[in-house]
Formats: sequence, C-alpha cells, structure tokens
Amino acid sequence: MLRRIRKMICAMLIAMLVLSLAAPAMAESVKAKVSSSSAKIYRSASSSADHVKLAKGTQVTVTAVKGKWAKVKVSGKTGYMPTKYLSKASSDASKGSKKAAKRTAAYVSKDTYIYKKASSSSSKRAIYANTKVYVVEKDGSYYKVQNASGSVTGYIKSGCVSKNKVSAKKAASSTSWKSQVVKMDWFGEGKNVLKKGKYGYIYDIDTGVELRIKRMGGHNHADVEPASAADTAKLLRVAKGKFSWKSHAVILKAGSKYVACGINTEPHGDQTILNNNYDGQFCLHMTGSITHGTSSENEEHQKSIERAYEWAHKND
Repeated sequence: MLRRIRKMICAMLIAMLVLSLAAPAMAESVKAKVSSSSAKIYRSASSSADHVKLAKGTQVTVTAVKGKWAKVKVSGKTGYMPTKYLSKASSDASKGSKKAAKRTAAYVSKDTYIYKKASSSSSKRAIYANTKVYVVEKDGSYYKVQNASGSVTGYIKSGCVSKNKVSAKKAASSTSWKSQVVKMDWFGEGKNVLKKGKYGYIYDIDTGVELRIKRMGGHNHADVEPASAADTAKLLRVAKGKFSWKSHAVILKAGSKYVACGINTEPHGDQTILNNNYDGQFCLHMTGSITHGTSSENEEHQKSIERAYEWAHKND
C-alpha cells in the first residue's frame, strides 16, 4: 500500500511539472530558460526540421507543450524545442544562483575582436568601440559576452570592455587597425568585401566620426546607406552640416578587413531603410571603381582613397 501511495505521489508531481510548462493549462504563458548548450529551436516539432542554435541561459516564453516538445517564442519568433532543454526561469531565480543573475550591460572600449572561445587562437571577427554587449561571466583574461537577445555569444579580452561608453574622442583614437588598411581593386576582391545586404562601418579620417552603414546594392561601386537615424546624424557631421557630392577620405571596416575608400554624402537614388532620416543612398568607391553616369573613374574619389591609405600608414 505504501509503495502504491509513493507511486501516486510521484505521478502527481510529474503531471504538475508538465502542466506548469503547458500554456493551455494556464491563464498566462510560462517563462523558461535554455538549460543546455546543445539546445536548438526548430521550425516544427521535428528534429529533422530547419533549426538554429540557442545559447544556454537564453530566456524563452513557452506557449504550449505536447509530448516531448514545447512551443516557444524568442525574440519575436515562434518555434519548437524539446522540453528536456528547458527549465523554469522562476526556479533558478528563487535559488539565487549566479546563473540566474542578470547579465551586465557593458560597452566595447576600443576596436578589437570577439573570439569564438576564450583564446586568441580561436576564430574571430572585428567588433568596434562603443558596441553594446552583455557580460555573462569572466573566463581568465576574457569576458564571455552576448548580444541583446542572447543568441550570439563570444569572448572579448577583459581590457577591451568598460561599464560606460567611451568618449567620441577616445573612440576615434582607437585606431590600432591602421596598419591593416589596404587598397583594394573594386573589380577584383573589393566588390565582395561588403556584400549586398550586409552591414559595416566607415571611419572618416578628417573628423574621426565613425558610422554604421548597409550596402544596398551597386555594381560599378558600392551603394550604401546609413544604418539608422543616429548614423545619418554622424554622416551629416562628416559633411560639415550639409550633404554634398564632395569626396571624403574614409576607411571601410567590414568584418576583419580595413579598406581605403572615398565617399560622397549626397542622398540620391533608392533606399531600403526607411526610418534613418536619409532619403536615398550614397556612393562608396574603391580603387578602380567607376561611376554610374560616365563609366569612368572619379578622380576626386581616387585621390581620397590615396589620402586615406597614406593617413593609415603615415607612421609606418
């Protein structure tokens, strides 16, 4: 009899756990956390469906549970996850564990790299001054960081992370990459450095202003646009308060590449970003690139490219 009672109690506890995650049994959905670094979110409730990885500790909203699968929402998107990879967020918080502690917002203090592992020999990509990150933990001389949604995790050297944004002057002086600046032939490697639809940065050598851009198209040269209204404001500073066809010497930062370029600031043509306060696109030229109208090189842009390259290597 005692054994039967114990079995009944165990069965009731299991049922209560399942019901606590199942949205149909509750007035509200349930917050949960990804409990494994092997977790994936699938397009449908099948391990053969399209999927992407989710970082351990990512918070999701469980809206339904059926069998071994949970229907979840994360970053505004809906997908499916095996329930074995989920734990209730509230249970972690109630224990006061370090894992349940809030991530700490911080900023990259200078242009550097974000590594896949806590080692400079692991794969890396460029990350720039004043990029916002969220520190998860310290691992030796590195901070483990995530983006806002927790979907991207990497490691940055601890000396390159600060609690607050660095000043514009200090960010502008963060030019350890200058020795890596190259000139690229547009019709060779150049046209593929920043591919269509991808984002990069341009650094104006005269003002020290750096802004984020998106390449929206271009065949003879790159047609780019400011990534946001804040970036448009920065471009206006480069233009000294008035957009024009005047050429400016800049450095394109795309991934781990630094390329001497020339730009104008005049908005013209089409656009793909509609809320950036910039009505159109502007041109970004590399060595050998040509204009739309004349199918020949623009002399002023080519001079800007040379000036940007010489600026970068002035003290070599």
